[in-house]
Amino acid sequence: MVLESVVADLLNRFLGDYVENLNKSQLKLGIWGGNVALDNLQIKENALSELDVPFKVKAGQIDKLTLKIPWKNLYGEAVVATLEGLYLLVVPGASIKYDAEKEEKSLQDIKQKELCRIEEALQKAAEKGAHSGEFMYGLENLLYKDVKPGRKRKKHKKHFKKRFKGLDRSKDKPKEAKKDTFLEKLATQVIKNVQVKITDIHIKYEDDITDPERPLSFGVTLREFSLLTTNEHWTPCILNEAEKIIYKLVKLDSLSAYWNVGCCMSYRGSREHILEQLKREILTSTNIPPDHQYIFQPISASAKLYMNPGAESELKTPKLDGNVEVQNIAIELTKPQYLSMIDFLESLDYMVRNAPYRKYKPCLPLHTNCRQWWKYAIDSVLEVHIRRYTQPWSWSNIKNHRQLLKSYKMAYKTKLTQAKVSEEIQKQIQDLEKSLDVFNIILVRQQAQVEVIHSGQKLRKKSAEAGEKRGWFSGFWGKKESKKRDEESSVPETIDDLMTPEEKDKLFTAIGYSENAYNLALPKQYVAHILTLKLVSTSIIIRENRNVPEILRVQIIGLGTQVSQRPGAQALKIEAKLEHWYVTGLRQQDIVPSLVASIGDTTSSLLKIEFETNPENSPADQTLIVQSQPVEVIYDAKTINAVVEFFQSNKGLDLEQITSATLMKLEEIKERTATGLTHIIETRKVLDLRINLKPSYLIIPQTGFHHEKSNLLILDFGTFQLNSKDQGAQKTANASLEEIIDKAYDKFDVEIRSVQLLFAKADLKCQEDCL
Repeated sequence: MVLESVVADLLNRFLGDYVENLNKSQLKLGIWGGNVALDNLQIKENALSELDVPFKVKAGQIDKLTLKIPWKNLYGEAVVATLEGLYLLVVPGASIKYDAEKEEKSLQDIKQKELCRIEEALQKAAEKGAHSGEFMYGLENLLYKDVKPGRKRKKHKKHFKKRFKGLDRSKDKPKEAKKDTFLEKLATQVIKNVQVKITDIHIKYEDDITDPERPLSFGVTLREFSLLTTNEHWTPCILNEAEKIIYKLVKLDSLSAYWNVGCCMSYRGSREHILEQLKREILTSTNIPPDHQYIFQPISASAKLYMNPGAESELKTPKLDGNVEVQNIAIELTKPQYLSMIDFLESLDYMVRNAPYRKYKPCLPLHTNCRQWWKYAIDSVLEVHIRRYTQPWSWSNIKNHRQLLKSYKMAYKTKLTQAKVSEEIQKQIQDLEKSLDVFNIILVRQQAQVEVIHSGQKLRKKSAEAGEKRGWFSGFWGKKESKKRDEESSVPETIDDLMTPEEKDKLFTAIGYSENAYNLALPKQYVAHILTLKLVSTSIIIRENRNVPEILRVQIIGLGTQVSQRPGAQALKIEAKLEHWYVTGLRQQDIVPSLVASIGDTTSSLLKIEFETNPENSPADQTLIVQSQPVEVIYDAKTINAVVEFFQSNKGLDLEQITSATLMKLEEIKERTATGLTHIIETRKVLDLRINLKPSYLIIPQTGFHHEKSNLLILDFGTFQLNSKDQGAQKTANASLEEIIDKAYDKFDVEIRSVQLLFAKADLKCQEDCL
């Protein structure tokens, strides 16, 4: 029942951090039975605390979460996970009335998570130090092993210089490789059998603090996301154990985002009203909320994944081949939305600054309660900026603080040495941790651990709490300890401890793994992974307001990207193509002016970019190739002026900060020495850069608007070519400083041809001859 316990543990840990009143025992029983169905799960108010943002969850709910696991035929049937309805309303922390008890509990939860994170980091450092023989880190590793009392080794310097015998990390490398292979095959098997379906997601943020006169709200909605197993014809099915090729179909339906300005706030209503409104506002093909101002129109996409776990032995097909296709992405932005975004970003900084003073802020109107607001200002300065720094240095506080540290050290030493800690000691530790900060808690824990080791007492392994926080596979290939452990503190660390031989053989057979297998060196030319992204059409529109003519429209057609990897050569290749690009401007005289248009060969892509590391047919470390077809650019005065005005705001830039940052960067450049330049030359990557731009031209009408009767000024940019110049081997041993500086620069051959500036009169034939 190992897998059942692991799944129950993972769900408990994940859901427990975000969901209130989770019945963990009932969840575990459901998992062991193969069916889990959780309804109406309430999201915690501090669910976003890990993101370190000044927001709170006003109302949140998961309608239904189901998990079907066929334990009797785990390797032959599908594991189905379904999430129906995730609704979340987020508001600024200042919008929720300050509750001292809730705030204290939230701060303690954050502190405990930070302590767990630091403890895990120390444990990893200890394990790393033990392998490398470094005593300072190896000492920490002793905390998780039993230590027998007895004669201690003298601390002569020679013991610090010697590497500990048997801790050569190079011996563990084959096990690390096997671990990676096993996990890779296990992940492939999991993907093969798992099917996921997520429907009706709505996450919304409401804010009437940034600008009370024009409240804002923004959010993301999703109608459906699914991950299905299919056959070679992309028809959903269930694969049997004999199938070696895996086909996965991913579908995304109606993903959209909105940003409302001057809207009504719903967070003041009841929880039921909020959730009902969130459900009604999900955009679908049959339901378009009229009050939402969408910046991302509904996006639908599909992805087809082909996986061949045995491809590396056959070398005929890629191990992973994915194709993602997005039909249309439409982005639309109005000026009120843009200004609201600027205000919101500025307000975020104010919210963070105001967080320490929330407890003193009165929930009363300003103009009729001046006394309370003056008291708020005085208390904020006095408590946060004065007493916070003066009180810790008083003798009574120092004495009390030392007493807290001593009490915590004694209680923690008891926890380290006793197999079963009493409830009284556990409660004492919890109470003391509420009064101490993270730094002092970690410091005292380290002191307690060292003192226990020095006293020769027997250390106990961490209890099941710490064991649960470690990954299930973290010790699969760890070494078995030869000595016998106490039954109360025994924690299985290897796959042999977790599974019986029969269970282990069944798992290895199902995922196609063998302990005696070894990794074959792949040919450098073999492409193992391919990912292709095709974006059929993309449009970006900006307009002054809703229901008014657009100021600017950018239309991108046929954007494609392909990423391929050759593991044998540690090479990565990225290819991007753009077929067509059009830009139109503000309507004038019943004409929509064209600002940018493709005029090159229709059989070739407008723009091609190719980047590759460790290329197969080049001695360079990296290659970058850029090619483009001609583009016609027409200046339109009204459109340009409207765009400039659109992005103007009353928010000024902090020139002092920009100047300071620039001066600091210049000082960094000045501090580079000849030694630093030598190191850069000897270790830098060689880039083979090739750029070929076909002649494009800019048309400037005399009147600022292009029509048949206007004189034109035409700037032909000509042909631009740039190619890297081979500088040979970079030898700097006996070179002078001037030669070193000269070799520190990349050199290119640049060629510009046929650049010309023409003036064409208002004559159609004359203009055609010029173009």
